[in-house]
Amino acid sequence: MFREKKKWMDYTYYSRHPEWHWRTTHLYSLVKKDENGSVRVPFPTMTVDISSSDFLTKWSASTRTKVNRAVREGLVVDRGAYLLKDILKLFSLTAEKKELRGFSVSDFDTFQKYECAAILLNGVMLCGHVWLIDDEEKRAMLYISTTNHRNENDDTALTGRAHYFLLWQDGLYLREKGVTTMDLQGYNPESKDPKLIGVYTWKAGTHGQQEMLYHYFPTWFHWLRKVRNMIKR
Repeated sequence: MFREKKKWMDYTYYSRHPEWHWRTTHLYSLVKKDENGSVRVPFPTMTVDISSSDFLTKWSASTRTKVNRAVREGLVVDRGAYLLKDILKLFSLTAEKKELRGFSVSDFDTFQKYECAAILLNGVMLCGHVWLIDDEEKRAMLYISTTNHRNENDDTALTGRAHYFLLWQDGLYLREKGVTTMDLQGYNPESKDPKLIGVYTWKAGTHGQQEMLYHYFPTWFHWLRKVRNMIKR
């Protein structure tokens, strides 16, 4: 488990003991339980087993073809915390397009451990990933995955291959760091949302395992979120 501290609320990730506290929300909990004072919300996700170095062989034939082509094209991965600012800047375009919340660099100050990776071509970032790491669970969550939408009129297929290639390279890198499971953070193959269908198709290419996780919200906070979401509509 790891924790994120905000001004009015603490958030835990992957907690196996989501005890109630009026100022604590447990996200992506690995257990299902009844907790008085909390509202439990199921969250389906997809996980990828990277415990073996040849995990790519389990991915779909189409995905492997795209990864192999990316290798031949000479795409190169860059890594380091210094990429965070540019990845978040790129994600702001994704957030605007998909009506999501953006991030600032300071949002990551309370995370215990995160890893940034990106693919750049001729100095232009094609895509970027930010992973949150839980050493105890040997699990990494794909917290941010972003695409350079400004390149869509150039070669969307290249950007797609870059994402698959980066995910494979992330898996190899994280495995060396002791991670055995990549959590792709969310998977709903029944979704009809046009903003998400492509994302779920991308995740399905890993032939990963569908898994049910759970959010535990303090009751007052759960209803505040529901009201806020209704107003935003």
